[in-house]
Amino acid sequence: MELNTLKIGNMCCSRCITAVTLVLNELGIKYKKVELGCAVIYTSKNIKETELESAFKKSGFRLIKSKEEEISEKVKTSIHHLFADFETIDFGNFNLIEYLELQVQIPYKTLSDFFSKQNKKTIEHYFIRYKIEKVKSMISDSGYSFSEIAFKLGYHSLSHLSKQFKACEGVSMSSYKLKPNNRRNFIDKI
Repeated sequence: MELNTLKIGNMCCSRCITAVTLVLNELGIKYKKVELGCAVIYTSKNIKETELESAFKKSGFRLIKSKEEEISEKVKTSIHHLFADFETIDFGNFNLIEYLELQVQIPYKTLSDFFSKQNKKTIEHYFIRYKIEKVKSMISDSGYSFSEIAFKLGYHSLSHLSKQFKACEGVSMSSYKLKPNNRRNFIDKI
């Protein structure tokens, strides 16, 4: 049997690796390894791509078929990892362009063009939406004050964060905090 690498979108954590492994096992597909963004499988004539795509889609994943999709997915994964380690990042001196160029090893202009084409939004818009989801998480779960959240995420002022939050969410941070069922978005829906 030959080895084939499947590029898989919407994988961002160890639970995603487990979920992809379960999909492959359910379909009876033998694999060598599963990592973030890919699975190395043993190819077989019995594997139907449409069945595989359907099974991944049901679990919230997708097969990546083009270089542009792959690059776009690397940008998303890099941003996800950035916020997973946000306590160690100095967002006050953070440069998104330099970070992404370093992570993906492609000039930012190319990244930006591919990302916008694939996602119908800019990297900057995606980054802001992701940041706002982190703010919502911190409001709900962390006990940080709004000023502390603004500082930790690199906003120059609480006012800047407040305006951006209201523009994205349609409510103030205070109103959001008071709601009993705060609405959070799935990362793959940003």
